[in-house]
Amino acid sequence: MKTKRIFVAIKIDNTHQINELFRQVGVDLDEERIKWVDKNGLHITLLFLGETGMEEMAAIMDKLKMIGADFDVFRLNLKSLGAFPSIEHPRILWAGINSTSGLYKLQEKIRIHLEKSKLPDDYKYTPHLTIGRIKGGVKNPEKIKKCLLKLKDWEDSELLIDKFVLMESLLTKDGPVYRVLETFSLKNQNV
Repeated sequence: MKTKRIFVAIKIDNTHQINELFRQVGVDLDEERIKWVDKNGLHITLLFLGETGMEEMAAIMDKLKMIGADFDVFRLNLKSLGAFPSIEHPRILWAGINSTSGLYKLQEKIRIHLEKSKLPDDYKYTPHLTIGRIKGGVKNPEKIKKCLLKLKDWEDSELLIDKFVLMESLLTKDGPVYRVLETFSLKNQNV
């Protein structure tokens, strides 16, 4: 059976502020081995579905289309910089999300309607925009911590979210490559 590794996400278009963030962090952390995310593939994951059969994807797309047609557009902005699992032990660098409840409500609605997703009881959705992954360990943890703390007040301009996408993640030796499979428009409420 043919499958695709898929997830639901909000694509984020590259902005001047995002370009400046990448430039600044790249300069500050030039000694670290960081695999930067391709700015054309920037996204906020709403729900990872994993390996999914082609026949199941048609039903998923129908449900996502229904959700989009019944969900109002909303606004969010990228705000601050952080790391997973922590700034003391960074492996993934991310920009945080400042949003009204729209993002959380959309994620919850998608999660509930796509019953394939069986998440642990203690699961807590943590929206973020991955900007880079540190490879081979950290050379200078204090320098990374200083950079992240310096950018804790960074903020992008407000973004209107009027659609979400179903994406495929193709794993390659150079890292994941993302491809949009389908776009789902949100209901416009004269925002």
